[in-house]
Amino acid sequence: IDLAIRRNDFQWPAELYNQLLFEERTGPVCPPGKVAHFFEPRGDVQALRPTAPRLHTKTRPGAWLEWQQHAGMPADEEVPGQTFEHFYFSLQAAVAGLGVAIGPYRQVCDDIEAGLLVAPLGFVPDGTGYHLLAPAPPEPGSPHDILVNWLHSLVGAA
Repeated sequence: IDLAIRRNDFQWPAELYNQLLFEERTGPVCPPGKVAHFFEPRGDVQALRPTAPRLHTKTRPGAWLEWQQHAGMPADEEVPGQTFEHFYFSLQAAVAGLGVAIGPYRQVCDDIEAGLLVAPLGFVPDGTGYHLLAPAPPEPGSPHDILVNWLHSLVGAA
């Protein structure tokens, strides 16, 4: 493999060159028409209703607890919901109105822009990021360098 894009939630060999592309940010998402059903006002801010069904995923089973921790919220007890095999399916279930999913910003930004989802509580960094891995640093003007520059133009420099 010449280049790979990976989340830094696992160890990679120390000899690999890595370059942060962007930080991961996550937040609860649901369809715009379900906000009043799943969220409630608390003072000047929105809060997730205790009864709102949580959509979970086997690929990131701790996503809800991690989001609560990074958002500075107390961890709540396990709330009834559904568990899906992959994040993509939990996000599709959120679009369908089945509950509230934890959405990684880069995976839901198009659905938000299209009006299919909203993030009433916004997004917070979760301590991970996406990195470009390579055997060596890019040479100026090389395909590797061109790719990095193009990726940064799409997501903004990290």
